[in-house]
Amino acid sequence: MAAEDSFSAREWLRYARQVQLPEVGPAGQRRLRAARVLIVGAGGLGAPAALYLAGAGVGQLTLVDGDAVALSNLHRQVLYGETDIGTGKAAAAARQLQSRNADIEVRAVAAPLGADNVDELVAGADLVLDCTDRMAVRYQLNAGCRRHQKPWLFAAVDRFAGQLALFAPDGACFQCLYPRQPEGLLDCAAAGVLGVVQGLLGLLQAGDALKFLLGLETPSRNHLLLWDALNLELRRLRLRRDPDCPCCTRGGRAELPPEPACAAGSELELAPAAFATALERGDAVLVDVRSAAEFAAFNLGGLNIPLDELDVQDPRLGERPLLLVCQTGVRSRRAAEHLRAAGRAALTLSGGILAWLDERGGD
Repeated sequence: MAAEDSFSAREWLRYARQVQLPEVGPAGQRRLRAARVLIVGAGGLGAPAALYLAGAGVGQLTLVDGDAVALSNLHRQVLYGETDIGTGKAAAAARQLQSRNADIEVRAVAAPLGADNVDELVAGADLVLDCTDRMAVRYQLNAGCRRHQKPWLFAAVDRFAGQLALFAPDGACFQCLYPRQPEGLLDCAAAGVLGVVQGLLGLLQAGDALKFLLGLETPSRNHLLLWDALNLELRRLRLRRDPDCPCCTRGGRAELPPEPACAAGSELELAPAAFATALERGDAVLVDVRSAAEFAAFNLGGLNIPLDELDVQDPRLGERPLLLVCQTGVRSRRAAEHLRAAGRAALTLSGGILAWLDERGGD
């Protein structure tokens, strides 16, 4: 038997329970060992997905993430601990995975996925997992996978709900499902998320990834799975290819959908240090546009007027310039755009309260 077909004693012992499954067996374990999986995003979805793929013996994992570990990640991103705060996620995740399975190869790419690296990264993978929360990255990934005829697993979480789909080269693509970038989407930092919901979706991703690599039936292939964690309900909708989809018809070489229009960031946003200086001058009104419950739990002071209640005619706003805050800067940016359109002077805290606290070490 060729060396690449045999297992070491340690490998055999590690995967014994898995190999016993008739659907896996020695041949299936060899398929996993030979597989190359690209994981884009090492956060709430990528962390649990990567843990189980590493544990199952997928031979090569490439982790792509340009962010660093923050304290606010730890309630859901199970690969990291407090000693990892400030460390790049890709490197920290790779180190953790390698310590759990020395028989696999784990590569770290400490950069976001974008036009400059998507083709190289996708071309070298057998399967791609989208574990991001950015629509623009998903369109880049979708186009790259279509160009290189690679399958990819999409997952997304919104509060207590999640979505999962396997886009295969012979079926519908992500742009068939979302022809244009939706407006008004909030990431988990702005909308909130229960950590276990991201964990569940990450595990569903890992499960379908393993089934796909083993050649088993994959329920999410050419289907959109809708998961409701509150009611423990799972629905499956068939995806159909759009005959007019520019990504499909042009082999992933069409222009990507434009991002929703918004004002330039430099005109609206102040970095935490500049925001603190503006507050200290005392010539502006601080307005927190989060919910009353969020404000009561923690705040920087000022008025609390939730975004959906914000009225430019509200007498509490007075006549002075406005400094707006929220959890991550998303809602306060919308408030600033709304107020600017009505002729009010308004600026928002870039990155929100989380960025403010991060710059001050959590104090």
